[in-house]
Amino acid sequence: MTITYATAPGRLPGAGHALSLMRDPLGFLQSLRHHGDLVRVDLGPMPSLFVTSPALIQSVLTDRKDLLDKGRFYDKVRPLTGNGVIHAHGDEHRRQQAMIKPSFHREQIARYAKVMHEVTAERSGSWRPGECIPVDKAMRDITFNILAATMFGSAVGRAAHEELAQLLPVVLEAIMWRTVSPGDLLEKLPLPMNRRFDRAFTGLREAISRVMLAYRSSTGGGDRSDMLSMLLEARDEETGLPMTDEEVCNQIVSVTMAGSETAATAMAWMFYELARHPDIERKVREEVREVMGDRDFEMADAGRLPYCRQVLQEVMRVRQPILVISRRAVRDFPLGGGRVKAGTELFYSPYAVHRDPDLFNDPLRFDPDRWLDRPAASLPKGAYTPFGAGPRHCIGEQFAWAMMHAVLAVVVRRWQLVLSPGTKVREMPWATVNPNRMPMTALPAPGRGGRA
Repeated sequence: MTITYATAPGRLPGAGHALSLMRDPLGFLQSLRHHGDLVRVDLGPMPSLFVTSPALIQSVLTDRKDLLDKGRFYDKVRPLTGNGVIHAHGDEHRRQQAMIKPSFHREQIARYAKVMHEVTAERSGSWRPGECIPVDKAMRDITFNILAATMFGSAVGRAAHEELAQLLPVVLEAIMWRTVSPGDLLEKLPLPMNRRFDRAFTGLREAISRVMLAYRSSTGGGDRSDMLSMLLEARDEETGLPMTDEEVCNQIVSVTMAGSETAATAMAWMFYELARHPDIERKVREEVREVMGDRDFEMADAGRLPYCRQVLQEVMRVRQPILVISRRAVRDFPLGGGRVKAGTELFYSPYAVHRDPDLFNDPLRFDPDRWLDRPAASLPKGAYTPFGAGPRHCIGEQFAWAMMHAVLAVVVRRWQLVLSPGTKVREMPWATVNPNRMPMTALPAPGRGGRA
């Protein structure tokens, strides 16, 4: 395999490639594959390497020698999120991952599936025929309420769920803003948004502390299958010690950071694509009704709905929410026949790779059937990484797939979401690739009726 190296065109003294990125970040990232497998991009005065080759991406993601940590952009939010599993490195990452892994076992997710169904049915059940729904906001509302309910379960009442569901988006906004903001100055200034972010972080940690206190003071009974229960009961494999309250709080914030905005954004794009492709939507609805009838969604349904799975796979390809993934070399190591120096920031763009015409035929076409012709397992490793790969592979992947299946099944059985006339939806690149807006009209689903 011949590895090519280059510097991206358009570099300016001092500013590097910042102007090109600001003008058209999505186009710029997709253009890098034309210049090499490893492409130098200067983020202001900071040189970095963008990896565009699937083979090299796989190499970077599957490193098991602790050669890479998460990088500078994650360092910027570490003071807010703590050293949870998203940020931890080496042995500490492995220790934390082992402690929280039971929270995401298949048996546990099967319990969460009931909550996913209930939250989605309740939230979408409040829509009215003919009502204009801001679907991007509706998916965030559903996602955050599912997270609050699965994290804290019966340990807290409905009011606490609502409080946490309101705080989580503000906290996530702060994390995302500080991840993408240039330099370190803006987050230190006494700006109104920084004060709002600080209040939200303080409020979230206080709310989590109250929940943990309520849990410990309760006399038992009820359903203790929520994430908080699992985290509080987890023990270190070597020492037998539990996590501290601070560590539990860090894990909750980390889980929120890792999955909430990504899942909400993907589900918004999912309904956008269904609205643009009514034949695909019809096939999805027919499969859901045939398999589920009028009963609630359960985890096993994710395996009984193959066409829905193809649709979701295609959403996570052509509408991949994650713009870039970062890593940083902890020490010198070989890559692609060259050598990466310690301290080098490396990036790759799942969004750009998933739209590479050398990997996916007619890549901008939304085509769920492409996964019949060429299953994901047959693609080159590193070509399709909706949840990463290797030791830092997203621990919540199965949770995310289950949630997307549940929301899809519950909504399409009852509703048909139609794009408002004249609506033009644009991709807004931030930490995730969000729609600028997504007003859609909720109409009763065609065909026979059914409960949510």
